[in-house]
Amino acid sequence: MRIIQIGLLLAVSLAAISATAHHAEIGRYDPNDQGTVEGEITDVFWRNPHVRLLLSRIGEDGQEEEWEIEFGSVNTVVRLGVSRDLLAVGDRVAVSGSMGRNGVTAMFATGIVLPDGREVALQAETDQRYNITENAQQEADSADASLRADIFRVWVPVTFRNRLSMEGGSGYPLTEAGRAIQALWDPEEDPALLCIPPGMPTVMANPYPVSFEDRGGAIVMRLEEWDGERIIYVDGDGEPSQPRMGRSVGRWEGATLVVETRDIDWRYVDDIGTPQSEDVVINERFILSEDGTDLAWEAEVVDPVNFTEPVPMEVRWTWIPGQQVMPFNCELPEDRQ
Repeated sequence: MRIIQIGLLLAVSLAAISATAHHAEIGRYDPNDQGTVEGEITDVFWRNPHVRLLLSRIGEDGQEEEWEIEFGSVNTVVRLGVSRDLLAVGDRVAVSGSMGRNGVTAMFATGIVLPDGREVALQAETDQRYNITENAQQEADSADASLRADIFRVWVPVTFRNRLSMEGGSGYPLTEAGRAIQALWDPEEDPALLCIPPGMPTVMANPYPVSFEDRGGAIVMRLEEWDGERIIYVDGDGEPSQPRMGRSVGRWEGATLVVETRDIDWRYVDDIGTPQSEDVVINERFILSEDGTDLAWEAEVVDPVNFTEPVPMEVRWTWIPGQQVMPFNCELPEDRQ
């Protein structure tokens, strides 16, 4: 591999660090330790939640090493133009990204140099993933007003990470009981690694499209990640509650959907083990912009057991015509089942 290619690949890796911190990557990989590993592909696992390669190389001690290389979901890399037929057992490649912690021979990759010298990004910011270009935004702005009048469309994320989670949880106003529970969290036991779908509010902070469907007395919110589905009742008291998602009851205030969610059978606020109790209540607002092209979700997590004050959360989406909610179909490798 040419040195210039490796250097460019490292630059891609550094630019995409913010896009890789999802699920348990922060616990297993060190985003501050970027490197490159070159070797031969011995296995390819092309499934969600992460594509995985096994790579064989000769280490500095002259012994053969097996490296586990993970990167974005199938949905992510397909949107970036990476198909399964680009990777084959026996190919010699160079991958760059975040190295495994504590000397583990593993990497969360953000770029790859293929045998023919092509450099391919495996992670990218949301504008590249979802074609959020000036032309696409102009198309949305000029669309018929009736298409922009409500939320019942597919929306792609612009900002999606829980800010407090990105800070490693240090900003949460935890009670003494909350701190004690959080201290027990083991990133290796993240339910996502077992294809266990998260619940509210964890499920909202994700880097994939969502959509809304009007079913009269209820609104169905589909989330691409984990093939998730929320039911928000706008007629009645919202019975029954959904496992992990809770019981959501909403009302319209103009173009804003105001929702209260409680009875949540999910014990985490985020994907780094910050706890929430069965008493948690989430107050939500889905706010449509005046021109109908942007949608914000602003929420407060109220849990007196674990937090001394309400915890704010926020997600912002935009409308790019033609985007879709794709199937997720999470499946574990045999060695993780």
